[in-house]
Amino acid sequence: MDKQRILEIFASIDRHLQSVAKLCLYGSGAFILLDEEDRTSLDIDIAAPYSTVDYSDLSRAVEMSGLAINPETGTNEDHIEWISIVRLCLADPATTDSMVLWQGSKLTIFTVSPADLIASKLIRYDDIDKSDIHYLVFQMNIAFKAVVNAVSKLPAQFRDDVIVKENLLNLEQDMKLWTN
Repeated sequence: MDKQRILEIFASIDRHLQSVAKLCLYGSGAFILLDEEDRTSLDIDIAAPYSTVDYSDLSRAVEMSGLAINPETGTNEDHIEWISIVRLCLADPATTDSMVLWQGSKLTIFTVSPADLIASKLIRYDDIDKSDIHYLVFQMNIAFKAVVNAVSKLPAQFRDDVIVKENLLNLEQDMKLWTN
């Protein structure tokens, strides 16, 4: 999916919803909607515990829009990933500034601050994550200190994760290289 496709999906879901919904988008979808060039993805990641929605209404609207939620692993079809608290490496939007990325008549799509989006990528920090982070660092002038603060707001299991801590150090080095 590219930005146009994601916007079409949200417009379709909005048309099919019967109730008001507010979804917390993160991952590649957020970066795409923040205009990262040439970024695409097969999935739209929604932070379930930070979203306000009648799940059965959302499921119906998503299905009517031609998508699935959490399909079988390995699918090559566009889909939505409904991420539970157990797998959610993302600060609670109540602890950060949030941004509305799209709004329809019933559906609102929002995300956390850019620094919090960067912190969410540190659980993996692969080449795609580095590219996403590099984009936000330069596009929105994000300082390393802001990312350190964002990591401190992650759920405890991620905030204290050895991989996140190691990748934060890797990011610090990468940001020094990027600015030189």
